[in-house]
Amino acid sequence: MNKPLVALLVILCLVVISCKNKGDNDLITSGRIDYNITYLNTDLDKKTRSILPSRMRLEFDKKHAINLIDGFMGMYKLNSYTHFSSRKCSTVLKVLDKHFLFKGGRDEQMCCFDRMEDMEVKETGETKTIAGFCCKKALVTLPSTGETFSIYYTDEIDLKNANVTNPYKKVKGVLMEFELDLLYLEMRFVAEKFQPIEDTDFAFKINENSKLVSRDQMTSILNKLME
Repeated sequence: MNKPLVALLVILCLVVISCKNKGDNDLITSGRIDYNITYLNTDLDKKTRSILPSRMRLEFDKKHAINLIDGFMGMYKLNSYTHFSSRKCSTVLKVLDKHFLFKGGRDEQMCCFDRMEDMEVKETGETKTIAGFCCKKALVTLPSTGETFSIYYTDEIDLKNANVTNPYKKVKGVLMEFELDLLYLEMRFVAEKFQPIEDTDFAFKINENSKLVSRDQMTSILNKLME
């Protein structure tokens, strides 16, 4: 057997091994995933891009998950807390010393991302490794806009109803590479790092002076902030 063919077979074997599905006993049940955020908008200037959120953090265990995004050089924070069994999500928008709270109902999506209600998901059978996890590729189509894009998710993390409060309810796994629209911003998230967390603390601490607002009110506040 010639050397190039041997090298190719070795590479293929490594790919198969690196993306081999874990057994039930090896599934992750808690941890932290750090995502890098890029923007697909073509009309954003360099200065605007430099102050927009560039990172998202997801912390989770089998009962809860928290998404944390900081924006505009720390001037605001958009944090969403999901309780998997109740299928509910609360979103807190912190603007300097002011706190705004939106409480979602059962199966209601977190504020303030596009709901993409007409989403169609098609599996491709392709995989790749992201942040140490074997991830499945799917194609997402939005008939209302004619847009199609790829996402990747993993079933190596044991979370029931992982996407119950985001637009990807049809995806049965934890999102590792995906897209969301926040108002006029077209965002793509890519997982870069996973860290195990043994002692998770998901006490959702809401400032006692938080103002309870509707989804539309919180969206309006965020929109004014980003003008």
